[in-house]
Amino acid sequence: MSSLPYLGAPVTETKYRFIVPSTLIKRSYLGQGLLTLLVILLGLYWVGYDTVDQRVVTLRMFLFFVSGLIAFAIPFLLFPDRFSASLQLGNVTGRRLISHLIRRSSSLLWIALLLIFLISFGDLKTPLANLETKITYAAVGLFTCLGLYFLAVSRYTRSGMDSQFWKESDKGKELRRQFADYMKYPIDPGAVPSLINTLLITTLGMVAVSIGAVLNNFAGGPLELIPAVIVLLIGARSLRAALPQVDRHYYATNAFFGEFFGVTIKADESRESIKVKQLWWVPKPLKSHVWALLLQLDRKFPAGRVILLGHLLVWFISYQRPGADVMLSVWMLFAIAHHAVIIISFSPEYAPLWWQRWSGSSTAWSLSRFWMQFRWVLILAFSFWINSLIFGYASSAELGTLLLVYIISGLMVSVAGQIYQTKKAFK
Repeated sequence: MSSLPYLGAPVTETKYRFIVPSTLIKRSYLGQGLLTLLVILLGLYWVGYDTVDQRVVTLRMFLFFVSGLIAFAIPFLLFPDRFSASLQLGNVTGRRLISHLIRRSSSLLWIALLLIFLISFGDLKTPLANLETKITYAAVGLFTCLGLYFLAVSRYTRSGMDSQFWKESDKGKELRRQFADYMKYPIDPGAVPSLINTLLITTLGMVAVSIGAVLNNFAGGPLELIPAVIVLLIGARSLRAALPQVDRHYYATNAFFGEFFGVTIKADESRESIKVKQLWWVPKPLKSHVWALLLQLDRKFPAGRVILLGHLLVWFISYQRPGADVMLSVWMLFAIAHHAVIIISFSPEYAPLWWQRWSGSSTAWSLSRFWMQFRWVLILAFSFWINSLIFGYASSAELGTLLLVYIISGLMVSVAGQIYQTKKAFK
């Protein structure tokens, strides 16, 4: 197949039989080039003047962060796959299908590898000094990152059948009931295999980095390569094991995630929704209002995942030990940033103003948005407390200050947003 018309624009055919406008390819290359330049500049600003010992610590810290990021991000990069119909028509299987999956998620991989290279070799003061150490730790980062990435792609691709079993079986129904009754929180049993994969991949990466650091302390840097090579072998073996039936697993997993995220043919919403009785922290007169907001938000905006990434970012900054005042400011900004969820909830697609007026007063909706944010306060306090125990940044008084800022800012954003929305409606 040579060149085919596509709305009057020239097209290019890939080896996977996808037909893509060449203008989109040019824009994609331009975007990737700009992003690469930005990553290089930020990386050099970050570690450009660090000593080799500081680079070793930074690399370990970065691998801790990457372990969680790969485990968390890969399923969202891969599934649901908008190219699944083209793959099925082209009868793409085996290595070609694995290559497609790697291409879909490679943006995360190349950014991580580029930063590993910059951490290892981006020395603006003495670029040619300690080359043996720099090469060793570049290999540690490369092997660990590739191993975790291959493991994530293979395990998530093969998770569809297990997810469907947990979603439809009696065991899954019992698990859903237990979480609703005892944990007061809804869980889709189909997410259990993905949760296990996330914990497994994150733990493997962090344990490998920790063991490598111990080996380095006892016997020198080269031994730190051992756990990194083991992770690479585990990932490569897992990816190889997925090859024989990768198409079978791929279509099952893609179908499950398409249903899980509400992208079904009938646009059904099949996920378990939050129940009013599970809002134990909300005053009774406001439960129905808060339930309505959370129901709409959870369908369209993954607030929990975004806030989890925020916690990882704050811990990532904390590990660099920038100073107590700086870290307290970071925690304060992060606490206030939580309330972006309140701002999003004012969008008409979540809660139209006419409906708010029909179902409650402005005061009730302001307080509802304020109480809605209390679902994050315990997690924020626990994360801050554990962080302060590990890094010694903050005291109990500062924890109280953080929570006070969180509560007051949440109330202010809720009231101000309600006033602004009401005034705008009358203009």
